[in-house]
Amino acid sequence: MTDSQITEDSFASVIERHSGIINKVCYFYSSEKLLFDDIRQEIYVNIWLGLKSFRGDSKISTWIYRVAVNSALMALRSSKSTIETVSLDFCMYELSSEFDDAQKENLRVLHSVINSLDDIEKAVILMWLDGYSYNEIADTIGLKRNTVAIKIHRIKDKLSKQI
Repeated sequence: MTDSQITEDSFASVIERHSGIINKVCYFYSSEKLLFDDIRQEIYVNIWLGLKSFRGDSKISTWIYRVAVNSALMALRSSKSTIETVSLDFCMYELSSEFDDAQKENLRVLHSVINSLDDIEKAVILMWLDGYSYNEIADTIGLKRNTVAIKIHRIKDKLSKQI
C-alpha cells in the first residue's frame, strides 16, 4: 500500500479483519492484562507503520502474523522483568454455546499445552493450526521450510505426550 492508500478507515478495516490473529498472539505472549494491552497496542502501531511498505508478496494475514509475532517477541525481550506465558484463565477465548462441556475442556487443555511451548514453537504451531503452509510459516518466522516441518513434527510429538 502506498501512503495515499493508507487511511484510518483502511487501517481500521485491516485491524478488524485480522483481530483474531492479533488477539491470539497477544493471548499467548502476555502474562497479565496490562501486558496484553501493551502488546496489542505495539502490534497496532507496527501494522500502521508497516502498511505503507506492504508489497503484497504474501497474503496480508501472513504479514499480520509476522508483524504480530515479531512485535510480541520484541516487547518480551525489551521487558525488564522475566515474563511467563499467559495463565489459562486469561487466555481463553470466549467459548460460544455451540460447544459442549467436553469440547470446552478439550480446548482448555489444548491452550494449556500450547502455553507450555517456547515462543517460537507457539508461533509455529498457532500458524499451522490456522492452516498456513510450511512456506508461509517459514517466511513469517524466518526459518527454512524444512526446519518448520521438523519443528511441527516435534511440537506435535511434544504436545501429544502432554495430553
